[in-house]
Formats: sequence, structure tokens, C-alpha cells
Amino acid sequence: MAEEDDPLDALLETEKLVIKQEVSLLEVAAQTAANALDLDALGNLGETANRYDIFTDNGGLQFKVVETSEACGCTGCCPTGRICCNPNHALQLHVFAPEHSPKDAIMFVDRPCKCGQCCSCCSICQQEMRVYRGADDGPPGGDGDAESLIAYIHQPFMGGGFSPKLEVMEREDSEDIMFNVQSQAFCCIAGICCDHTFNVTDSEGEYMGKIVKESPENLGELAKELGTDADRFTLYVKSELDKEKKAAMLASLHLIDYMFFENEGAVNADLTPLANGSCPEISFKCCDCYCCGCVCPCSCTCGGDDGDNDEDEPAEEAPEEEPVEEAEEEEPEEEEPEEEEPEEEEPEEE
Repeated sequence: MAEEDDPLDALLETEKLVIKQEVSLLEVAAQTAANALDLDALGNLGETANRYDIFTDNGGLQFKVVETSEACGCTGCCPTGRICCNPNHALQLHVFAPEHSPKDAIMFVDRPCKCGQCCSCCSICQQEMRVYRGADDGPPGGDGDAESLIAYIHQPFMGGGFSPKLEVMEREDSEDIMFNVQSQAFCCIAGICCDHTFNVTDSEGEYMGKIVKESPENLGELAKELGTDADRFTLYVKSELDKEKKAAMLASLHLIDYMFFENEGAVNADLTPLANGSCPEISFKCCDCYCCGCVCPCSCTCGGDDGDNDEDEPAEEAPEEEPVEEAEEEEPEEEEPEEEEPEEEEPEEE
């Protein structure tokens, strides 16, 4: 009976889930003000905990995911909160099934704070996440829930090279890989022009499912993509897979979101040049370049060039002073004829 009452049974027949991140108006307002004033720190002050809605194929609400994290948390002397470390901050994600219980989570995941967007050559730079069954009843971070651990998600050494990769195991110290999650992209990731697919395969390379970060389908989704960090994902899985593996795939999807798609919107507008009578500076993030865990944004910028022309004007006045210096150097040349006077005394010797 305990197995039949397991809330994870909702994943048994699942073949497709649509995950939509909710838009935070506070984040939008803070980020808009930060872009307008060219103050990135102001945007971090408005960073809020994420919330996701998960729907089935027919559009019915299946799960709700709620993030819990500290705005200004610290571990020892190291900051781990959202304001300082977003999107690499320490967090827990709690998954609720509204039909089962609106208060008790059916699973939760824990992710420690990491140095993200850098070479994943050591543990402090390698992203990881632990997936647990049920609610987080013990200390924060799952320290008291070792027996309910479902899976351990880990970024391998060098992060898969030029293609982002995650390894999923049953336990942290296990050598048996449950499945791998790897991007189809090579070197280039993120951007809004196309879908981004991450294939899920077992240790032998057989297909188990895929995670797709969807591109905008209409103007409303395009505007949300450009101005916010709220994204839309689709998870495809084989229906015959174990519910624990499906839960681990769902957790892997959220880790991918924080690793690559949780930055601010794709368009930033700096309005400060308007105070000098110049055009605003508009920057557009085309994509992220990826290599061995390092993520480097690639963007295009236009406008805001008039200020550079004003700085060049004093440089053009410098050549006007050169004729004055030449005139001062010519004065000694007029004194040379005075030295020829002794030559006129030669007739006296005759």
C-alpha cells in the first residue's frame, strides 16, 4: 500500500511535461531600473526566489516548484545568497502536487553554492544537485534525509568539453551512472533564436528522453524572453522509465536552467547617455560561448557613440599650437648673419 500511495506515482505514465517559470514583477522592475541607470548591483537587489508551473500534455497543472533560498546568506565567511551569487547561489527546490497535497512536497532538491561560469576543473566550480523523495523534514540542505536520496547530479571534470554535460548517479560515491544529460550544441548555447536540446541517454548511449529549452512562439513570449529570465522548457521521457529516473530528469532540467538560462533578459537598454544628449546604448545577447565549464556571453551593442565624438574634439585643437612652436624655433636662425661680420675685415690685411 505504501508504494501505491507514493506521490511520485504521478510520474509513472508521464511522457511529456511543460515547465513554465513565473514572471516576478519585482525582478522586472529592478532589472529595468538597473539597465536604465547602468547599475548592475541594483538588479541583484530585486532578485527573488523562482517559482515554476509544470503542466501535462493536455495543459493540466501537474506540479508546482517553489525555490527557497536566502537573499544574503553566508556559509562561514563566504556569501551564498541570491543578491551576491545569483544564479549560482545555494537553494532548495520543493515540488508540490496540487492534487496530492498543497502543503507537503512530493520531492525536493538541494544545490550548494558554486563558482559558476568558470572552468569546472575542481569541486568548487563543478555544479551539483541532490534529489530527495518527500518533504525536507531535516536540517536545510537534506543533511537529515540521506535515506530518501533519489539521485545525485554532478557536472563532470571539464564539464563535457565544448558540449555541456551532466552525470546522474544514484549516490554521490557511486561509479554506476544512471544516465547522462548532454547538449546537442557545440561551443554555443543559450540565445533566443532557436530551441536548445539536451539529450538524456543511459550509460550505453541508448535514448531515454530529452530536455528542450523552447524558443519563443509568439510576440508575447518574445517580449518575456527579451525582458525577463522566465523561460519555458519541455521534458520528454519514455513512459516505461522508473519514476525515480523521471524525477531525476526533472531536477536536471532545473539545474540546466540555473546554469545557462537564469541570467537577465536578452536585451539591456542603458539610458544614461540621454543626459548628455546622446543616443541610449542597446545591447543584445546573441548567445553564450561554452568551453570546459566556462560560459562567456557574446553580445552586440549599438548606440551611445556620440559621447566618444565629444572626447575627440580637444585632440583636434592640439595641432593649432604647432605653428607657434615653429615660430619660436625660427628666431635663432635670424641671428646667424651676425656671425658673418668678422669675414668683412679681410681687406685690412692687404
